[in-house]
Amino acid sequence: MGLKARQICTTAALAAVVSFWRTPAFAEVCDKIYPGWDGQNFSVFNEVAAFLTNWVGLAALFCLFIGSVVLRLRALLWVGSLLGGLLLMMAITSWGDAEHQVWQSAINEGCAHPQFELIHLLSALVLTATGVFLGLRQRKRAQAIRATRA
Repeated sequence: MGLKARQICTTAALAAVVSFWRTPAFAEVCDKIYPGWDGQNFSVFNEVAAFLTNWVGLAALFCLFIGSVVLRLRALLWVGSLLGGLLLMMAITSWGDAEHQVWQSAINEGCAHPQFELIHLLSALVLTATGVFLGLRQRKRAQAIRATRA
């Protein structure tokens, strides 16, 4: 890989990681955190859906789905697991944000669940564990198919 390609990959990776952290303005907190908020209080399901529908969560879900359906593309399961791990890292590093004034006002307005940190952590953990489980299952399945053909 040439120097220019390495710089492009490094810049893209840094941009992807930096784009995770969101710091909404104090005015119109709910519009900044969740642009499609309809004014109703967030349930646990809404919080999980909002956390997993950022571009990394959608990419992880897509990789897990395609990797579990198509046996030849089982490497996508590991990519989905890595993306889930990235979400898990984001949830761990953002632990403690609930005490921040912006998040407190979002919780008071009803556009963030009071336990949003735990919900994010558990949903990322389940996504990552699902990818690892499916990857190991697909590997075992591929080995069984190879053994029957030999």
